[in-house]
Amino acid sequence: MFEFLLTLLLATVIMVSLMAVGVAITMPFHGALVRLRANYNPHAVGLDAQTRVGPTLTTLIGTLKRTKQLEGWWGLWKGTFPTLAYTTLVSVASIIFVGGSSSRGPKNTYSVPEAGGIRMGLFTIVLTLIALPMTVIINRSIITPYKLPNNPSTSLRVLLSQHELSKPYMLYLTPGLLATTFIHSLCVTLIARTMRVFFLGASAPEDVAEDISAWRWLFFILWQALATLWLTPLEVVVTRLSIQPNTGGAIPTEEEAGPPEGVTFCGTDEDVIGLRPTTDPYDGMVDCGRKIIEEEGWQSLYRGFWWTMLSNVFGAFA
Repeated sequence: MFEFLLTLLLATVIMVSLMAVGVAITMPFHGALVRLRANYNPHAVGLDAQTRVGPTLTTLIGTLKRTKQLEGWWGLWKGTFPTLAYTTLVSVASIIFVGGSSSRGPKNTYSVPEAGGIRMGLFTIVLTLIALPMTVIINRSIITPYKLPNNPSTSLRVLLSQHELSKPYMLYLTPGLLATTFIHSLCVTLIARTMRVFFLGASAPEDVAEDISAWRWLFFILWQALATLWLTPLEVVVTRLSIQPNTGGAIPTEEEAGPPEGVTFCGTDEDVIGLRPTTDPYDGMVDCGRKIIEEEGWQSLYRGFWWTMLSNVFGAFA
C-alpha cells in the first residue's frame, strides 16, 4: 500500500512538473492570444472606416512586443499559476471520467479522449463547470494592468467584482458565458469524437487501423481545419464575456473600482489593450457576436484563427 501511494505521488509530481514546463513555454503566446482577442478596437464614429479607437493589435507578435514594452517580462507570464491549476484540474478530471488526456492540454492542442457516450457527456459537463470560472480568472489575470500579489485572496479582489466575490456562483450567470463555454466544450469533446469515429473508425489514434485509407486521414484533417470556422468565434466570444465583470446591475463605487491597498501597476500607466465600457456590457453570446461585427468588423471574430487551426490539426494526431 505504501509503495502504491509513493508511486502515485511520484507520478503526480512528474505530471505536474511536465505541465508546468509546458505552461511556462506557451504562456506568453497564450497571454498574447487572450489580449489580442480581448482588445476592444471599434471604428471611430463619424470618421473614416479605417480609423479606430484604442490600441490596434493585429498579430500575436505585435501583441507580445506591446506587452513587453509596457509591462516588461513579468507581463508576458501573467496568468501562469491559474493556468497551471486549470490544466491540472482538467487532466485529473479527464483521467477520472475518460481515462485519457484532456480536450486541451498544456500546449493548447485539441485531442479527443477515448470513452463511451455517457462518460463523454459527463466529461463535457464537468469540463464546462471547471472551465468557466478558471477561464474568467485566467483571462482577467492576463489583461489586468496590475501586478497580482502571491496572495490568492488579494488577487481575487483585483480580478472579481464585489458581486462576484460575495456570490461566486454568479460567475456561471454572467450573460452568455455558460452557454458559450458549454457549446465550445461540446465541440471539442462529443462532436470531435464523433467525427473521428466517422472518418477513422476509432476515437483514439492508437486504435486506428494501420490500413486506413490516406484519403480518410486527409478528410479528417480537413474537417479539423474546417472546425476553426466555428471554434475561433466561440473562443473570441468566450474571451470577451469572461473579462466582463458581473456587477449584478450595480455601479461600482470609486473605492470598489480601484485595486486593494499595496497592489501596483505591472508597468506603465498605459494599458496594453482597450476594454469595452462596463456601462454598456454584452447581453449574451449572440449579442456579443453581433456587437463585435457591428463595432469592429467580422474579422475580429477570427483573431488568432491560425493558432486555433494549428492546434486543432495537430490534435488530430494526439
